[in-house]
Amino acid sequence: MRVQAILTVCMALLLGACALSPQQVTINPTLESGKSNIGEGRTLSVEVVDAREQPAIGSRGGMYKDTSLITPANDLADAIRDASARKFREMGFVVQAAKGASADITIFVDELSYRDPDSSVGFEVELESILRVVAKQNGDTYTGRYQVKNKKTYATVPGRDRNEEMINETLSGALQRLFNDPKLLAFTLR
Repeated sequence: MRVQAILTVCMALLLGACALSPQQVTINPTLESGKSNIGEGRTLSVEVVDAREQPAIGSRGGMYKDTSLITPANDLADAIRDASARKFREMGFVVQAAKGASADITIFVDELSYRDPDSSVGFEVELESILRVVAKQNGDTYTGRYQVKNKKTYATVPGRDRNEEMINETLSGALQRLFNDPKLLAFTLR
């Protein structure tokens, strides 16, 4: 009887170890800083649209993949808009809330994903961020697409802090590519 109780407890612990808890991560993209006056006080508006198909960024994997989801703890679009507006201000632009500025910038988050492909060694994570920009000015339109993919391997399943860091690193990379696009910059300066 005692052996059966011990086996039952051990089995419950073993099965529980295969289950991963859901996580909420704070979205906080960071961009290279550096003040300039390239915008020379031109006005622009910045809007961000979360165009992803689902609100979850991905699954942590494990036995119960459908419930071990990683979701944003804050509003994804607002976090990207705030970081973008800060960067445009650093560049000498005046960011206004409503459309109708010298240039209207809309950033679409087409993908922000975290995948755990089945791997036989360690724990592998594939991350991807795809942003799309549509800039409008005086009846003209410029579009751009910016993508970053990262792959990481760990000995153990990453915790919330590490997942948050990886997700923000991937998102920041795509957003930095947007700001490094010379054609987008030239379009906003016309």
